Amino acid sequence: MFTKILVPLDGSERAERAVAVAGRIARTSTASILLLRVVEIPVVYPSHFAEPPLSDEQAAMDMAENYLKQIAQSATLAGIEVETSVVFGSPAVRLLEAAETYRVDLIVMCSHGYTGLKRWMLGSVADKTVRHTPVPTLILREQGPAPLTPITVNPVPLRALATVDGSELAEEALAPTIQLLLALAPDTPKELHLLRVVDLPAIAGVGKSQAHVTAGIIEEAKKEAVDYMTALIARLQQEIPQSTAITMSSTVAVDTDVAAVIIKEAEEGEKSGEDDYRSYDLIAMATHGRSGVPRWMLGSITERVLHHTNLPLFIVRPGKMVQEATEKSSKRHAEAAKQVEFGEFPAIL
Repeated sequence: MFTKILVPLDGSERAERAVAVAGRIARTSTASILLLRVVEIPVVYPSHFAEPPLSDEQAAMDMAENYLKQIAQSATLAGIEVETSVVFGSPAVRLLEAAETYRVDLIVMCSHGYTGLKRWMLGSVADKTVRHTPVPTLILREQGPAPLTPITVNPVPLRALATVDGSELAEEALAPTIQLLLALAPDTPKELHLLRVVDLPAIAGVGKSQAHVTAGIIEEAKKEAVDYMTALIARLQQEIPQSTAITMSSTVAVDTDVAAVIIKEAEEGEKSGEDDYRSYDLIAMATHGRSGVPRWMLGSITERVLHHTNLPLFIVRPGKMVQEATEKSSKRHAEAAKQVEFGEFPAIL
């Protein structure tokens, strides 16, 4: 189960939506919560070089500390061990530092959901967090549905749509997703629906042309995917205790626009009654965590889903990728330290 949950807050009611969700997870998991408030660095234009007075910075820090203290003492977090931290700087950078320093194993946050020019200009703390943190992150949307509140009277199952692509990396998101479902709804039914979107690669023509793909190829790909999903569900059912009361199902689709299929499937959901469709409560995905040119060229399905759905999104970085990134970072630091030792100019970290 989760042991330490980080909740970044900015003083807005929007961000505070994450508090109740984190509180429910913490109470079920007997976890502690870290409330983080980052006092941002003020923008200084070229014509103004003077730094803001220290008293102004201190006043902002004191105000932030009082704010977090009120949240920590609220009824929502009653009985939960809560720590608070106020730091000064860039929100995304300080959030990532706090996650590492305090050894958190879950981040729960609300995203502004910026799109287009506004997101390009201002950036997105959620974007930067999921791109760089090794910690599983649950992102609630500003314009999304109420944050995952299970119904205890005539309970409706808490439903998660988890995506897989046939790789072990994608499967690494499944265990944390099951853990999250158990924490969010320990006493109510839970459903985990696996979605596999088969994206047949184009080998001729321009772009994503599938003119070469015959009906036979499509059927063969679907059959392989269905067999894989059947075996995966059987393995998961053996690995989790029967007392968890999680119902599992799966769907296989063939399409070149994987992100669009994921969003459509999650938001339209399944037919639960006559002319009644119910969306899923959250989407769970693994992310490859690409950055720089490869991410720009190949795109990121996870980021596309993040930018275009209003459903809560649970994002997990596969452990193998986290380990490789850690080893790579350690190697860079070791090389820089060696250069300093021999009086050379250190490499940029």
